[in-house]
Amino acid sequence: MVRSGITAFNGKVIGKALFIQNPPTINPDCKRSETESESLQKVSQAIDCISKDMVRKIDRYGKLDDSMKLDIVNMQKTMLTDQVFFENIQNTINEGYSAEASVHRCVEAQCAMLEELGDAYLAERVEDFRDVGNRLICQILGKNYPDLSILEEDVILVGENIPPSLLADGDERHIKGMLMTKGSKTAHVCILAANMGIPSLVGCMDVEGLKDKEILFLNATEGKAIYNLSDSEIFQAEKEVEKYQKMIEKMSIYKGKPAETKDGVRIQLLVNIMDAGSVEKIFEVGADGVGLFRTEFLYMNNKKLPTEMEQFSIYRSVAEKLAPMPVTIRTMDIGGDKEVESLHLAKEENPFLGYRAIRICLNQTEIFKQQLRAILRASAYGKIQIMFPMISCMEELEQAQEILEDAKTELLAEGIEFDQGILTGMMVEVPSVAIMAERFIEKVDFFSIGSNDLTQYTLAVDRQNEKISGLYDYFHPAVLNLIRNSIEACIRAGKPCSLCGEMAADIQAVPILLGLGLRKFSVNPSLVLAVKQVLANSSVDEVKQLAIKACETNSAEDVRKLIKTKSGDGCYGDN
Repeated sequence: MVRSGITAFNGKVIGKALFIQNPPTINPDCKRSETESESLQKVSQAIDCISKDMVRKIDRYGKLDDSMKLDIVNMQKTMLTDQVFFENIQNTINEGYSAEASVHRCVEAQCAMLEELGDAYLAERVEDFRDVGNRLICQILGKNYPDLSILEEDVILVGENIPPSLLADGDERHIKGMLMTKGSKTAHVCILAANMGIPSLVGCMDVEGLKDKEILFLNATEGKAIYNLSDSEIFQAEKEVEKYQKMIEKMSIYKGKPAETKDGVRIQLLVNIMDAGSVEKIFEVGADGVGLFRTEFLYMNNKKLPTEMEQFSIYRSVAEKLAPMPVTIRTMDIGGDKEVESLHLAKEENPFLGYRAIRICLNQTEIFKQQLRAILRASAYGKIQIMFPMISCMEELEQAQEILEDAKTELLAEGIEFDQGILTGMMVEVPSVAIMAERFIEKVDFFSIGSNDLTQYTLAVDRQNEKISGLYDYFHPAVLNLIRNSIEACIRAGKPCSLCGEMAADIQAVPILLGLGLRKFSVNPSLVLAVKQVLANSSVDEVKQLAIKACETNSAEDVRKLIKTKSGDGCYGDN
């Protein structure tokens, strides 16, 4: 049987299906058969036990400098130990309900409230909250919570919504893939899986007939899950996985080589990171530095804002480790689908078009200046660049630059060293900027095109809405022409331009971007070698013609047909 889903992270793997069972079914109306104090003691002891386990994990992930896993556990510990949550459980027990029923009722009430708010980010946190509740219920009932830390065979995790804490603590040697019947590719667990290099599919709604421990072929590259395989089909699947692995291994020849086209044009290939723990991967794949340091993850899932010193320490660590390679630090891109509890942002009808990113920074200037001071101080220890997100008009850019100058003036007055020649750039992710690229590039040192948001705003498509996901396509000629305009403005001004969205690592898009004149790509560390391979098979002269024709088409479908034709003609090699 073949089932389709949404690719969260590419790859082809085979393994035994390991079902992550739904938690114990709880009767929400179950009355307690013990005293109030006995029921409350059960809950208190369970919270204490789980909290201690979380503290151990926080310590372990902290030593590993794994901020992604650290954020997940920190967030769940905050949920677990929240005083209001405990008081709600206590009140429910006082009403006569059992300990486990009280936890269940309080968790579901909180989840219902989050879902009703209609906020995409908060809706995805529902599963984190349910995970905490399920662990608590299992502890109260004396039942084992799933443990994936020690596995004896290769498995593909299968479930409705797999808890991120479960994956974070899993045996990475044997967890080969992940298949979820619900969820979205922006869910916490999917971001974590991508960070761990685990191929994943989500929204694969109908897996009827798939049995636990049955051989499953997960072709996440093509968005397919295949099971009920015959011996010959298993053999073919193994061959396909083997072929894919050989392709990956073949890419390893590019580890020590610079990114370069077939006709000898040097390309700067950078990586996107969100923490200091990703730095080693840059050396592993032979990248040229950091094209995008997403600093918003320092602010998310914490009750308090990071201090200037905390930020400085992280930025300095990355800069020192990578010097003299460049590190482009994007100021916090909060809002939209990224919520920060400590900022107390109001609910908005359309957060992606509202109060987010630079708009928050320009309204809360002290928080913004604090981050800029931290970045500037760290610039004394490496080659740091500053980048502003979500600029939509000249006034926003000018205000951001004024605050940056204020921060520089303060540091000079305090006698604190920083790179006084630090480069400052901006994201091109709003059509108004791409259209006026020639004027904006006069005001900054570089551009970085954010193809994800640029596509979303150009085509008026919410990229997280599954109902209209087919309309979200960065191959649309309108998007390509805006990208072209931005790149050409930089070329004329003699200033660098990079692209840091998903498009930068799409093997079909890379030749077009190269043909449009892009010479700096910024991608996930795990995709660097694949991009190097595509570049090595591409000739600049040939892809220029491909790019021109792509911009002259009428639809994304026309562009894809053009790519297929040119690829078949050997325009940019066998990718």
